[in-house]
Amino acid sequence: MNNLTIKSDVLRRTCILSTNTLNTKLFKRDYAESAVDKKLKNRIHPFKEIHPWKSLAEFSEDLARNVIYNKDGLVVLNKPYGISHEKGKYKETSFYHPICNSVNYTLEDALPYIAEQLKYSKLTVVKKPEKYMSGITLLAKDSNVQEKIQLALRRGNNFTSTYWIVTCRVPNKLKGKEHLAMRPLEIKQTNTRSHKTPVIVTSWSNKDQKRRNVKILNVEFKVISNSTLNACSLIQIKSSTMKWHAIRLFAATFLFTPILGDNIYTSRIQKIGDTYVLIDAFKECVNLSSKLDQSIFNLLNLKPVHQPIIPVHIHLRSIGLPSLFKKNEDLIIEAPLMPPFSWTFEQLKFKCSKENK
Repeated sequence: MNNLTIKSDVLRRTCILSTNTLNTKLFKRDYAESAVDKKLKNRIHPFKEIHPWKSLAEFSEDLARNVIYNKDGLVVLNKPYGISHEKGKYKETSFYHPICNSVNYTLEDALPYIAEQLKYSKLTVVKKPEKYMSGITLLAKDSNVQEKIQLALRRGNNFTSTYWIVTCRVPNKLKGKEHLAMRPLEIKQTNTRSHKTPVIVTSWSNKDQKRRNVKILNVEFKVISNSTLNACSLIQIKSSTMKWHAIRLFAATFLFTPILGDNIYTSRIQKIGDTYVLIDAFKECVNLSSKLDQSIFNLLNLKPVHQPIIPVHIHLRSIGLPSLFKKNEDLIIEAPLMPPFSWTFEQLKFKCSKENK
């Protein structure tokens, strides 16, 4: 065998060895990427971990950690989503808002533990967001503090609470003040059964108001930020009442942009072609699969089949208490976003100015 043949054979074996080494590296890299993808795929979605507590003790400890203010007998708690004040309420609305691994613990269940941790004999709930909201909950150590809180709220003319909501699209108005009213309509289901559903009206008589046939609804709102792709909006809103889920009703039927996760009034708005149309309340039907834009599912890492587990995105962000303990000294309390809302905030890439943070 001559030298040329030997060199060729060595070169051929070197090439084979290099190729095998490269294939091994590529295989390891692909395997590692597959393992990462698998890990991401198996990660639990934040909307499936809204209620992480395994016991009442764990729940109570978590609520105690969510105390954001404690002074002069006023305790402010940042309430988690899906927690009611006491048992036996919200049975009807729970059908519309399923929560993965939900618990039936209430604020009343946790109050003795929170009071003990803060060295109070007891605590009483004075003001709270409804079950399917998160945010500021006002607690008082005694009746004297409770009366002061209630008086401060009345001074604010029931307009002291500021909510943050996420809507399913950009609203038809970016900011404004509205003087409206809500009127209940009776809808017959059968010859013997009926139910009442509210609608917003822009005109009413003094007689209607005196007879309490309408509920006045004063609203201030402004868009804080639009999401990437303009799929959703973050809106700051104040409402004079929360009766009949007033904020949800206003967003859906007046701004034509339902709140993300709301399955009560979403069906009042339907998209026909490129236009959103208000549906007659007499003809509306509960539609848990009312269509969200596919871009929203993509941004939230969800499939349409998972839409029912999306929480209602309403957060009681701040409360002002005028002259609470001293004249002309107002107390303003702000509550940070809770984990599900905060995660959505990041996914949708909302941006806030310093005045809104």
